[in-house]
Amino acid sequence: MDTARYFCLLFLIFSSNSISQSKNQLTEILWLQSNTPPFHLNSESAQTGLCDNLTEQLISSIKDVKHTRLVVPQKRINKYIREGKKVCFPCVIHKNSANETYTYSRPTSIYPEFSIITTNQKARTLTKTHGNPINLISLLSDENFTYGQASARRFSPHINMIIENALSHHNVSLSLSSDNESGVVIDRLRHGFLDYSLDYPFMASYFNQQQHPIKIVSIPIAQNTNSLIKGAIGCATNAPNNFANQAIKKINAALESTILESAEHQLSQQYWLSEHIDNFDKQYDQYIINFDSQTNDAPINTADQSQNKEQL
Repeated sequence: MDTARYFCLLFLIFSSNSISQSKNQLTEILWLQSNTPPFHLNSESAQTGLCDNLTEQLISSIKDVKHTRLVVPQKRINKYIREGKKVCFPCVIHKNSANETYTYSRPTSIYPEFSIITTNQKARTLTKTHGNPINLISLLSDENFTYGQASARRFSPHINMIIENALSHHNVSLSLSSDNESGVVIDRLRHGFLDYSLDYPFMASYFNQQQHPIKIVSIPIAQNTNSLIKGAIGCATNAPNNFANQAIKKINAALESTILESAEHQLSQQYWLSEHIDNFDKQYDQYIINFDSQTNDAPINTADQSQNKEQL
């Protein structure tokens, strides 16, 4: 092979590899969000939602890709993720490793455990019958009380398992609304169509900001494990061209370099969460800033701390 043909062949191989790499390179992230306050709040709100500032900072920090935001119902988010669209969702429960649905960033938030959400009047009846903290298995099995949630709502694996095993379909009501799913559930509680739901305790705090005459309260659950819940960003594992791994690599770099230590992100987290998590700043520093995937993937045990409770 003469020299000219040799260099021509090398050029063709290099060009082919460059084109292939260019096709597979991450060029755009579609950021999904749902109308689920206080995780996301509209632009008219004075306070940003738990995941709003996080998303804004990621978009500002990751400059070499196109960013698009899309507000859709929770069911549509689940559909896009399952279908392997090139999407990321900034409000998921962190897991130690990727699964067939999500590839996860390092943790971005710490949340209190899930609780019973109900009205102030109904709370007295529920606790009188099922204790305080409430025995969730006993309550879910009691057909005298109607449980409700948004149809696409999911919880931690521990709580999901209890619901699946204890809940009778005779006393469950699912909200199929495609807009403001959590708000619809709260409205149904206040109108007496539901007796209780499940969610984070800060949901009660948010909906009580509306100055409604019927107050929403949270009641701790007896089956909780005294472990905080870690939040993260999830990108669709099934998306083509190694999208999830490429996106998470860029996301983690932005989180570690600036976002997690930024005042904006921490103030947003403190506003919604510090009321419900003892020593919030210390725990955020320990489990978010100083997160170590090799030693820090175990549940965050808070058994040695006093438990915050809503006043009933």
